[in-house]
Amino acid sequence: MHRQRGFTLLELIVVIAIVIILASVVLPKFVGLMQQAEVSAVQGMIGQMRSALSLQMSRGLYRGDDLAAWAADGSRPLYPMHDLLLDPPETYLGVLSASDRRGCWYDDKNSHELVYVLRDDELVVGGSETPATLRWKIRVIRGPLSAGEQDTLIGLVLQPSSATRWLTD
Repeated sequence: MHRQRGFTLLELIVVIAIVIILASVVLPKFVGLMQQAEVSAVQGMIGQMRSALSLQMSRGLYRGDDLAAWAADGSRPLYPMHDLLLDPPETYLGVLSASDRRGCWYDDKNSHELVYVLRDDELVVGGSETPATLRWKIRVIRGPLSAGEQDTLIGLVLQPSSATRWLTD
């Protein structure tokens, strides 16, 4: 008697059904992990940028530089990523007027803002740009050092400058 080899049509349908069920369970979790990875990577880079700004500010204070000039609206504004990081990420495109390349950073040539173009527009709310972007500016913080004193320059901060916010915030 000759034995038949291979799958029967019923066995093939059962295997395909199992693969589809597994894919429907695993795929959404994988997409969610990719979204979380993008959020974490951006937040980590902003943390690096804030640390680099603090170091630059300390160096400027030591040299007696006019720190207010470095703010986005100052006379010698810094390009956040270009001027502060010794080793920008591979996804940094440089100082540009605009870019729609997803998953990349650039310094806006005109506004001196740091811009990140999101891979996934569904991660954010607010803003009207397509593709969605997140933007930050270097701003001056002023206030009295002690009670009764006049406002003085306290420092510089990297703050969000767009209406776009993470969906998770």
